[in-house]
Amino acid sequence: MTIRDQILEMVKKKDSDLPSLPAVIDKIISVASDPKTTTEELAEVISYDQGMTNKLIKLANSVYYAQKTRVDSIKRAITVVGFDEIIGIALGMSILQAVTDKTGMSLDLKALWIHGIGVATASKSIAKRTNPGIAGKVFIPALLHDMGKVIFSVYFRDDYRKVRQLAIEQKHPLYFAESTLLKVDHAMMAALLMKRWRFPDSILMPCRFHHTPESCPAAFRHQALILNLADYLTQKAGIGHSGNPVPVAIKNVAVKVGLKNSVLKMILDQLKTKEDEIRDFFNITTE
Repeated sequence: MTIRDQILEMVKKKDSDLPSLPAVIDKIISVASDPKTTTEELAEVISYDQGMTNKLIKLANSVYYAQKTRVDSIKRAITVVGFDEIIGIALGMSILQAVTDKTGMSLDLKALWIHGIGVATASKSIAKRTNPGIAGKVFIPALLHDMGKVIFSVYFRDDYRKVRQLAIEQKHPLYFAESTLLKVDHAMMAALLMKRWRFPDSILMPCRFHHTPESCPAAFRHQALILNLADYLTQKAGIGHSGNPVPVAIKNVAVKVGLKNSVLKMILDQLKTKEDEIRDFFNITTE
């Protein structure tokens, strides 16, 4: 059985040891995704998990969100952080918790998570300038876009070490080396897992096509383009590490997103100044 076949079999099997979402996370996603949900209703669901409640309140008070007055309730924290970011953070914490007991990973999970926060930060900045209506929607796929790498590193660690070595030796992007050796890249792996978890296409599609955004269905193409550019900028800024030895973006991605070079440089410079805030975000959500 090829590695690709093993991966597909593992995803299809209901009783595989792939991480599953805790009931409270599943409920948070369901409630927060409903446009009719009020802040009070989401706060009630989150309050069932005291650990998450404490972290979200602490995060809302962090330098990252720069509040002038202290946030002292989960309801206020939701207002500050936002529904979509709450979902992304809850998911990220859950996934990290599910794999923290795994040993011998071929990736630095801390560096990868910091990279994801950087890409989410850059994506919001790009979206606000090019399509404000989706600025809140890009955070989740941006934060989770490299989730497939975690699965490879945990469940196919020896093979993934070979993938990373090939990428380094040949100076190829990591997704290219994955496709060569595994016949599945991390973007496809993330999409398979998200489909298993019944994620909406607004999250799944930008993740699936963040390296090939022009192949993304039209409804989500701009989000995928943003992720492609934000991923590249975060690597250029040196925030965290994605495991990729060669930062790469598609040709003329800034133009396709709708950014001038002067604005692009400004976003990159701003991203570099936010590294401490991003690390603070990481520390709070993983402590």
